[in-house]
Amino acid sequence: MNQPEKRAHIQINLGCNDGFPLVTLSGECDAFTAPFTHGAVSALIDAGYTGIIIDITDLRYMDGAGFEALDSCCAKIKAVDGMLLIVNPGKNIENIYELLRGKESCEIERDVEGALARLRSTQGRK
Repeated sequence: MNQPEKRAHIQINLGCNDGFPLVTLSGECDAFTAPFTHGAVSALIDAGYTGIIIDITDLRYMDGAGFEALDSCCAKIKAVDGMLLIVNPGKNIENIYELLRGKESCEIERDVEGALARLRSTQGRK
């Protein structure tokens, strides 16, 4: 009996909180879906936003391609003196991220409120 092909998926929701873009990711960020994540965040940077929050509370899985997508966006936003903050990673994702991250890596905040406070202090609005 043939089983249906399991495909990785990601849901990317774009919102705004106190004038800052809030990108909410859920599902899986892997080699197949990382380009979509990178594209969504990169478009915000290209639009002139210098303070972005990425909430990964509901992200179940992230592989090296997902980490690379976020790091690439982090390097891009830092080049314009901006800040990209990752909010509420699960313990497994956070542990792996801490091991893999480079000098251009995004910073982690525990919750959206903490990320907002940090961005407000840097005035990273469009």
